[in-house]
Amino acid sequence: MLADRRDARQSTHIMSITRRAGARFTLFLLTLVYVVNFVDRQLIGILGQPMKAELGLSDKQLGLLGGLSFALFNALLSLPIARLAERRSRIAIIAWSVGLWSLATAACGLARTVPQLVLGRMGVGIGEAGYAPAAQSLIADLWPSRRRATALAIFSLGVPIGILFGAVAGGWIAELLGWRSAFVMLGLPGVALAILIGLALREPERGAQDAIAESSPPDFRWVVRTLWSNPAFRHMAAGATLASIGGYGITYFSVPLLMRTQQLPLHTAATGFGIVAGLGIGIGIAAGGLIADKLRQKDARAITAAGGTMIGLLFFLAALGQSSPVAIAMFALPAFCGAHLYFGPVYAATADSVGPHARATAVAILLMVMNGLGLGIGPTLVGMLSDHFTTSALGDQAAMCATARSTQDLCSQASAAGLTRALRIDALFYIWASVHFLLGARALKADQPHSSER
Repeated sequence: MLADRRDARQSTHIMSITRRAGARFTLFLLTLVYVVNFVDRQLIGILGQPMKAELGLSDKQLGLLGGLSFALFNALLSLPIARLAERRSRIAIIAWSVGLWSLATAACGLARTVPQLVLGRMGVGIGEAGYAPAAQSLIADLWPSRRRATALAIFSLGVPIGILFGAVAGGWIAELLGWRSAFVMLGLPGVALAILIGLALREPERGAQDAIAESSPPDFRWVVRTLWSNPAFRHMAAGATLASIGGYGITYFSVPLLMRTQQLPLHTAATGFGIVAGLGIGIGIAAGGLIADKLRQKDARAITAAGGTMIGLLFFLAALGQSSPVAIAMFALPAFCGAHLYFGPVYAATADSVGPHARATAVAILLMVMNGLGLGIGPTLVGMLSDHFTTSALGDQAAMCATARSTQDLCSQASAAGLTRALRIDALFYIWASVHFLLGARALKADQPHSSER
């Protein structure tokens, strides 16, 4: 009898170790794919200046290629695909999504006209629409509530790593082989990852880490009503969306800004941006996740997010006023760090707002708003403002500076000054975001006595 109990305990212990190892491997692979996700998503921003020069693009067109052409289909399809992920294999959805956006990224390198580039970017948006909701739903089923924010923050580290790797690799490949080769060489490896996901990962039991397991996905309208009736979620989602408008606008035009204001070559500007933004965003996301798990009072998480966005605003404005690349880096590092503290708290609040069979839908709703408005508005708004300020500064001489082929000092100076002014306005969205995070903190504090920790 004692031997049987000992064997049972050993068997349970071995199964527990195996589950933890499987959860860690799955989290690692999903994070790696998220790296590829952001490499492919942000290449337009990294390679924007040489594309502008070759194709004669305006900043508005660059913004539309980087933002709206991607965000439109990404936002529209994220919900239907997420609903499918509630009922079907999330692994299969992820694998097909990765394969599609990777091939679409490579196709951008073969484009010869702006419409062809738009189609390629739409393909990237469609493919990426199916990834994050399904991946976060998987992670939530592998990690308990008390560790979920940290796991989701680790997953979100794919954002800064993808920005860093995409900037450095994209800049150097474009410098050596041209911007078209950068799209192809950085897009195709995702196809191999899609095959690996399909072969190596297995579906976890839905709701295994939650006290209450649901038998079937709830009605979509119920999910929407549940989220909308939660004032804390409404304000946290609004804050994240407004912070995304500011953040996407800044990240998509940072490399062109450095090239115009500092006269840096592409590989130098891209490498510098990648290191500073990658480190800053990575530290901010990781710190936000740890804070979300460590702080017992959930309203303190939202307060942290509000403080982070204000830190980001102040340091971004300081960086935009500098004339030295070193000084810009010194101010941009804490700016990127503070501006991304909200990731862990917002994703944790979303996962905790609904049951295990509705998380992919809840995340899709959040990302639909964040990406549809944040990515759709941010780069496009910056591009439009940049063109407006540049044209206003040039006056009658604007016509001869309509494309980046002109090398006249007047055109370059006006373009740099116009983009700088546009980014200063874009950064002000962080003020609005912080207001919503503070309102979310108030809602969380009011609800806290009636909630219980799992």
